Amino acid sequence: MARYTATVESAAALAADTGFAWLRPVAGAGGKLRRITVGVIAGTGVPTSQQLELGIARTTSAGTTPGGSVVGAKLDANFPTASCLFHTTYATPPTVTSPDFYKVAFNSQSGADLPEELLEEWQMAAGTTDGFAFINRNNALPASHKMVLSVEWEE
Repeated sequence: MARYTATVESAAALAADTGFAWLRPVAGAGGKLRRITVGVIAGTGVPTSQQLELGIARTTSAGTTPGGSVVGAKLDANFPTASCLFHTTYATPPTVTSPDFYKVAFNSQSGADLPEELLEEWQMAAGTTDGFAFINRNNALPASHKMVLSVEWEE
C-alpha cells in the first residue's frame, strides 16, 4: 500500500472541543491511519505548560463545504497521488462518534508521537462518510498557541 503524510496547524487560541483537522476517504479509496504526531507551537516564545488532549473521533457523515485542503505528500516518489482528503475547515463539519475513538494526552511543552503500525482497526472504509476528526479536547490553547498535527496514512 502507498503511504502519505500531511501536517496542519490549528488556529491560535483554539477553543476546547473544537475540531481542526479531518482525514477523509473518497468513494473509490479508503485507508488506514498509521502515525499521529502532535505538539504545540507558541509564536516566538516557549509554549505555556499545559495539559492537553487530542481527541480522535470517527466520522459518520461527509460534512459540507470543506476547505483548507492539504494534499498528502508521497513518502515514496513512486506512489500515485493520494486519494484521501485532509481538510482543516468545514462550513458544517462531519458528524463524529461519541465517545472519541482514541484520546492522546500530552503536555504542551513536549508532544506525542504515536505509531499505529500494527493496529489494523484504524481504518477508513472507501466511501464519503467514514474518516477521522482531530479535536482539541478539554483545555483551550492560550493566545498565540497553535496545535501542530502530522498524520501518516496508507491507501
